[in-house]
Amino acid sequence: MAGLGRHRAILLAYLGVVVLLLVTSFFSEGFLAGGHLRTMAVLAAFTGIVALGQTFVIIGGGIDLSVPWVLTSAAVLVTLAANGADAPLVYAVPAALAGGALIGAVNGLGIALFGVPPIIMTLAVNVILQGAILVCTGGAPTASAPPLLQYLAVGRVGPLPVIVLIWAALAALATVLLSKSAFGRYLYAQGTSATVAEFSGVPTLATTVLAYTLCGFTAALAGILLTGYTAQAYLGMGDPYLFTSVAAVAIGGASILGGSGHYLGTIAGALVLTILTGLLPALNLSNGALLVVYGVVILVTVSLASEALPDLFTRIARPLRRGGDGQP
Repeated sequence: MAGLGRHRAILLAYLGVVVLLLVTSFFSEGFLAGGHLRTMAVLAAFTGIVALGQTFVIIGGGIDLSVPWVLTSAAVLVTLAANGADAPLVYAVPAALAGGALIGAVNGLGIALFGVPPIIMTLAVNVILQGAILVCTGGAPTASAPPLLQYLAVGRVGPLPVIVLIWAALAALATVLLSKSAFGRYLYAQGTSATVAEFSGVPTLATTVLAYTLCGFTAALAGILLTGYTAQAYLGMGDPYLFTSVAAVAIGGASILGGSGHYLGTIAGALVLTILTGLLPALNLSNGALLVVYGVVILVTVSLASEALPDLFTRIARPLRRGGDGQP
């Protein structure tokens, strides 16, 4: 039972995936068809890859608001460097990934070394990147995605999309890092209490920098892959992923305050958000209505996963039991 309690939030997230699939399929015939499920898996993969780094950051007690323009910057720079050809990807992709990781490291250093609050530090970096890309491109990037990137985003190996296989490999790596490595233990300890972790010998500076570095790396990777899906890069393409990357982590059962959660839950969160997006054509909902649904789902799932919920039920049940025993 103790193990079940620890994983209750993740189990609830996956239960939500199943319920939403069944409900949406009731309103939309063919929603559970193989081709449509593959499309949803591809869309969920982009959210899941961005949310991978965000999961590490949030577990460690932070948040990264620079994700949108790290993603957009990587996408724009890779397509401009490649100019529709595969050959330049040999240097363009590693350079963009290294740039994303470097931006993440700068975020981590500003937060851990200089004490800048995570919201301020990452939001400022996001604005700087936005301005830099606008200056660099004149506000209108025109290069298209090379064929190799398009294959990675929409190609298949047998029945499985290539990007889903990439996501699965990253998920396995994230699971190992969180569950089996010293870095994972340090991250949970720091998220629970940074002060206690530091006095316990946790290298909080290195842990914070590494978490934000991973977040920058995965945001850049998602941006590069997303250009293959859209066939080109465009300004603002990363904006939707600020909300979804945080929401996926929260729906997956992680505490926004840090110290708990797992990437396995974030995967379920990414799937929930993708299925909710599928409700738009099924129920004739507007984008505004979808945002309302997003907010309600996040509130409900986070409340159900809260450690305070069992205590609330106990407090409610205690006077009822007393009344049943004839006690005042």
